[in-house]
Amino acid sequence: MKLFNWSNKKDQQDKEIQTQVDFLQAENDQLLDQVESLKLDISEARSENEHLKEALNRSTFRQGLIKMTIGMATLIVSYALLVLVGERNTNLPWLLLIEAVFLFLMLNRGESK
Repeated sequence: MKLFNWSNKKDQQDKEIQTQVDFLQAENDQLLDQVESLKLDISEARSENEHLKEALNRSTFRQGLIKMTIGMATLIVSYALLVLVGERNTNLPWLLLIEAVFLFLMLNRGESK
């Protein structure tokens, strides 16, 4: 009689273990599905990011901002060089104005193409 009860308990433990395994397997499958959907979301986000980077690189506002920064940096360097060379202060504004007009015309010339 005890042998029968022992096998009954073993069968019950086996069923509980199988139930736990089934539960863990179902949870594992669910987590794998979530990982796959996250991978898809990440790939979509990366492609959208690349698209936005390309749009930003083609943006005329960004190109204009870069050109303006280059022009301003050139003017600052020119001013520093003129002061270093010892140019008279009365000529500095005129020289910088001429250079600014030249830079403005040269930088805007590329936009028309």
